[in-house]
Amino acid sequence: MSASSQLLAGIKAYTDRQQVHSNETFTLVVELDEYTSDSPDLSVLPKELSILSSSKYHRSSTVNGVSETQLGWKIQLMATEPGVYTIPAIEVENQKSQPIQVTVKQANDSFDSEEKLDAIMLKAELSKDSVYVQEQMVLTIKLFRGIQTQYASLTEPSIENAIIEKLGEDTQYESMIDGQRYLILERKYAIFPQQSGSLSIPPVTFSADVIQKGSSGFGRMLGRTKPVTISTQQQSIDVKPYPENHSGQWLPSEKLSIKSRWSDPHGKVEGEPSTWTITLTGVGLHENQLPEIKLPKTDGVKWYPDTAEKTRSISNKGITGKRVERIAVVPTRSGKIELPELSFKWFNTQTGQYEIATLPAETIDVQPNSEQSGTSTTITTTPVKQTQSTSSQQNSPPAPAGLWQWSTYGFALLWLLTLIYFLLSRKMTPSELKLETAPVTTDAKAALLDAINSKDNMAIYKSLSYWLNDINTQQSFKSHLSALNNDTIRNSLIELEQSLYSPEKSDWKDAGKLKQWLKIIENDLALNKAANKETKLPPLYPTE
Repeated sequence: MSASSQLLAGIKAYTDRQQVHSNETFTLVVELDEYTSDSPDLSVLPKELSILSSSKYHRSSTVNGVSETQLGWKIQLMATEPGVYTIPAIEVENQKSQPIQVTVKQANDSFDSEEKLDAIMLKAELSKDSVYVQEQMVLTIKLFRGIQTQYASLTEPSIENAIIEKLGEDTQYESMIDGQRYLILERKYAIFPQQSGSLSIPPVTFSADVIQKGSSGFGRMLGRTKPVTISTQQQSIDVKPYPENHSGQWLPSEKLSIKSRWSDPHGKVEGEPSTWTITLTGVGLHENQLPEIKLPKTDGVKWYPDTAEKTRSISNKGITGKRVERIAVVPTRSGKIELPELSFKWFNTQTGQYEIATLPAETIDVQPNSEQSGTSTTITTTPVKQTQSTSSQQNSPPAPAGLWQWSTYGFALLWLLTLIYFLLSRKMTPSELKLETAPVTTDAKAALLDAINSKDNMAIYKSLSYWLNDINTQQSFKSHLSALNNDTIRNSLIELEQSLYSPEKSDWKDAGKLKQWLKIIENDLALNKAANKETKLPPLYPTE
């Protein structure tokens, strides 16, 4: 019986179709009539045939006392270019199959079923015939399905020398075309070419299993389906270079606008920061294409820019990029101060002309800061008139001349010096200004969390100061930081203060970490507070 089985043993290889289209999958089956631990040698396959997946199956049966074993492999292949390809002999367990020839035709963008003509269609449309380098164009993929499919997949486009961004979620709807109802899936991409010249848009491929006519639910379970693969046609588009007279930053857009707003539009106070928010919006521009807003040195103000916020909005026409800059503006003197005009040159892709987006110059009226002007105090003293008593003190020796007068002057001078020291000590650093006048909030921590979510460093700094005072008594910001045991947190919060008030420009980017640090800060301050309470003076007469 063993010898009979050896004689019957053999290998065969075949494909499910001998003619396929480019970018269309087909299956190579290799079967062996005996069990083995070896696998087929697939290294002999032509390099033009890509291996997408491979699976193994095993079947055995006994008929009239004779056991039969069948071991097989299913390899899913795809060719990207048309042509005639030969799959050479596949070897397993020193046995070789016969070669197979496969013809790959040009890709097709539709599929005809036994029931319907153009039962499945795949179309690709470009929003423009030509674009400038880095200008946005929109690629729309439409899949039309007039029959039922399963295990469907749609590939993503991959384009060299271009940035591709998917525009939102897929859209699905139904439509009647030539009396036939289709379920349509629509997918859009924004494409930004990065080099001038001819840009190739490669095919996008749809693959699925189509249920064959007459297959019931049970038939589907038995696998009576047909694999289908269709692809869009390859396209090319002309990408134009910059205009000959171009200079500076290149901003190709349908519309570029700039606007601003103030956190306190009704007035500015000398030495007190105000947040100036400037927003730059570009239709058809990626948010990373929008330029940084650079403010020139201006007499009477100091700028403390925050990290820019980059966002986008998406529509059927593509991406609209937005760059939001928040600048803490600190007036260094009172009176009228003129802020500079800001302008950006951009290229209008609809008219083919350069234009200027301008934020006009603005004059702010800065009021004097009464708390920074200092307070002068005049002390008036009246000498005490000395009278001699006729009582028994008459015989006492007289007090030295001028003793009471000099004592009074001395006490007045000490009181004046104490007052001056107190006033000056409250004006040393920005972190020590107005802490005692901070508005009382019912939930300082909630206000701090809101500020963190807003990503406004000035709001975070103020809310953090209020919260620290709420849990650790009224102190300066630096006093609170000195009580922290964690060097990383302490150094980061020092950088936060410096980013707002230091003359040197710096960015503070730890807002996202601050939420996680709040519990650590709370614990450190609580431990420091407890340690201070337990600290006692050493005994006057220590014992050994």
